[in-house]
Amino acid sequence: MRRVRITALVLLAVLTAAACGARLSPELRKQAATAALNAGSGNGNGTGPGVGPANPSPGSVNGGIGGPIGGSNGAQGSNGTSGKQGTQGGPQGAASGCNGATDVGMTSDSILLGNVSSTSGPVSGLFEGAPEGAQAFAAFLNSQGGLCGHNVHIRFADDSTNCQGNQNATEELANKVFSFVGSFSLEDGCGAKYLNAHTNVPDVHVALAPEADNPPNHFDIETGALGYATGPFAYYAKKLGAAVKSVGTLYANVGGAVPKQKAFEHAAKSVGWNFVYSRATDASETDWVGDFVTMCNRDHIKIFFTGAENAQYAAKMVNDERQAGCPASLINIIPIAYDQAFVADVGNTSAIENLLGWNEYSLFFNTDEAAKIPELQLLQGWFSKANPGKPLNLYALFAWASGRLFQQAFQAAGAHANRASLMEQLRKINQFTASGIVAPMTPSDKKGGVKCYILWQVHAGKFSRVDDPATGYRCDGQFLPLNG
Repeated sequence: MRRVRITALVLLAVLTAAACGARLSPELRKQAATAALNAGSGNGNGTGPGVGPANPSPGSVNGGIGGPIGGSNGAQGSNGTSGKQGTQGGPQGAASGCNGATDVGMTSDSILLGNVSSTSGPVSGLFEGAPEGAQAFAAFLNSQGGLCGHNVHIRFADDSTNCQGNQNATEELANKVFSFVGSFSLEDGCGAKYLNAHTNVPDVHVALAPEADNPPNHFDIETGALGYATGPFAYYAKKLGAAVKSVGTLYANVGGAVPKQKAFEHAAKSVGWNFVYSRATDASETDWVGDFVTMCNRDHIKIFFTGAENAQYAAKMVNDERQAGCPASLINIIPIAYDQAFVADVGNTSAIENLLGWNEYSLFFNTDEAAKIPELQLLQGWFSKANPGKPLNLYALFAWASGRLFQQAFQAAGAHANRASLMEQLRKINQFTASGIVAPMTPSDKKGGVKCYILWQVHAGKFSRVDDPATGYRCDGQFLPLNG
């Protein structure tokens, strides 16, 4: 299901902002979470963002450009096999004949891209990772001589987590930049109104609001309709047997978390799961001991599952299990736990030993994963160079992968590269993986969904793959729409 994994980190950033010094009212917290969970694009009336000048190219300009990534897009596997990873692309070499093209935001030797993200507002620094990831992408390209001979610049705009701010920034940049790349905002549905009316402006980013996914000029690496893949649930049904008949779950009673939970349960039930306890929690709740007393002592659950909460709340839930006296045999399946702070938040690695979950993207902050996936090693290295001391997070991963998608289409357009030919090439790309760092998807898809995934397990406080190919994805099961 699109954006399920994103909402976990969005909620983590918004709902736990007080820990970082911000004080949000319960209503504001709920509004922010609702927006993050696709309930709407918001209707703020702020003054709009400050749109800064184009940043200087962050890397030296030397040598030829890098070959296109994903020389061939990976085919999806079936019946439990992995999706084949797209090829890495050719070696560095001369420009491919597209260095003379011009268009809005593009001269014969430079190109200006736009990025509108929420980096201030109720939660300071909310999605700073998105501009940071885009900056790393530009630094990498410029170190290789630019994009087809065009030096890459990015003009960033902070929408202040404000609807009018997002719309203003989108309108202001649309006439100056060649394309939007890697944006990340709670309010992207507001700027989508302009993009839907100006379909000549390319937009490549992970949409949060449903409205942001609708324009035909929008291309996404988290594509799809409301629904979820059956593969992970089928895997655990086979592995854990009768335990999946006694499952307890908690989920956030805010905005789109409710239909997302329904999509989770719909996919799980289709392959034999049974939820004996399921409750929606208020955004302000921080104590679930009572829930676990009921789940463990009355309903005798064998599995606890949560995917529509956030990583910090999930950590608290694990600790509440112990306080409630749940048996050590209780199996935790918590996909949202893949977060750099999760282990520290639990505070006791023995409590999460053998915890299970899955991702629809690589284990992006693992160094062992990067050793096997060259593209991830490239991302980790360039992110560190462009943003010294900053943590690599999911928003940065999405910005980098969006940039690589843009790069592939631009290079394919060749000597005729312009806005129109870029979008023509974007519509031709199928099963894009950004050379293995995200699960295969079709960027122009509006109706399907991602069905591939990787499984992981926590051992000694570390996340690692289990029953997966070394670098690819499991693509068994199917994407099951919630409605129809």
